[in-house]
Amino acid sequence: MAAIRALYCHIPFCRTICPFCAFAVHGNRERLHADYLRRLEREIGLAAAGNGGPSQPIESLYFGGGTPSTLTLEELEPLMAALRRNFPLSPDAEIAFECNPEDVRGPYLSGLRRLGIDRLSLGIQSFDEKTLAALGRNHNGRRSREALREVQRHGPANYNVDLMFGAPGIDPRAFAGDVAAVIDAEPPHVSLYGLDLEPGTLFARDPAVREWDGRHKQAQAEAYLDAAERLTRAGYRHYEVSNFCRPGYDGRQNRIVWDGGNYLGFGTGAHSHVDGVRRHNHRHLRAYSRSLDAGEAPEAFREALSAVQRANETLMLSLRRDTGLDTAQWERCHGIPWGEARNKTAAALAAAGKAQWAAGRLVLTARGFLVADAVTEQLMAGADEQVAV
Repeated sequence: MAAIRALYCHIPFCRTICPFCAFAVHGNRERLHADYLRRLEREIGLAAAGNGGPSQPIESLYFGGGTPSTLTLEELEPLMAALRRNFPLSPDAEIAFECNPEDVRGPYLSGLRRLGIDRLSLGIQSFDEKTLAALGRNHNGRRSREALREVQRHGPANYNVDLMFGAPGIDPRAFAGDVAAVIDAEPPHVSLYGLDLEPGTLFARDPAVREWDGRHKQAQAEAYLDAAERLTRAGYRHYEVSNFCRPGYDGRQNRIVWDGGNYLGFGTGAHSHVDGVRRHNHRHLRAYSRSLDAGEAPEAFREALSAVQRANETLMLSLRRDTGLDTAQWERCHGIPWGEARNKTAAALAAAGKAQWAAGRLVLTARGFLVADAVTEQLMAGADEQVAV
């Protein structure tokens, strides 16, 4: 029986589809909710049975999307019951839930707390009217501010605020204003996301957006570095590329995933990782539904990670965090020598202000976080590298 530490539950419905979004989402129609939730509960039961029955107590449960807050409290209650029935939660499990500002009202937040949800992630993205319009969001700046106040009054003490920078056509000073506003509000956790033109999204297909994005890469980098510095000065720990927290408020779900822990994902497009096997579900609602109606797991992809893939995944996830990579431990665990070539690359990164050594760990700076993916590519193990058995 695999020791599952975390669960992810995907709610794909969105009232509007953001032009930058590449997640598995579906236009919100309330008539679709009941059938989707029925199938979701079926998948949860199949996963529990396939794992040999109830596992050790779950440390983290995360509701993401899409927009989980499109569901009513009455719809969420049986889903929570099914999750608890099939996967016992630890008494101190963190139960996190993503909300959009337009859904945040006092009675709804109080109801979420009664269901056991003790962490919220609020998708504000911006307090600026023009930025929100450019991002195709379904709320305005006034609603961003009202939603944040509602969470502070009626929600759990543990909550996150999402901000996005790099909106097309928007002066970077607008993002600086968003950062100032969020520092004034003092949430325990802040996530910063730069605009990324993911293939297949509306933005990626728009030549004007692509051209604007290409011309403003440096401005986006400077906006990120300025925000990171200001949040750090305000007492936030920059503990991962996109994430900042007050002491004790790092996201548990993320930490488990970054540590390489086992987790199961339920719903359209949801990913799972168990004992070195990675898989994900069908992204489209119809294919997902067909599998479950046939009594089958809705799996679209499965891959058993090779020794080199595991080493590179550890490398990538470690370098994205402020604790960095313990190179000696990486050698021991994966049987791949760190080697002189990687030492030279690390030295070049340090000379460029993108990394530093701390107690045998290679740790990226904020400037290094900006290019974490490129750094990982420079240091990752090749398929031909000798792995000690």
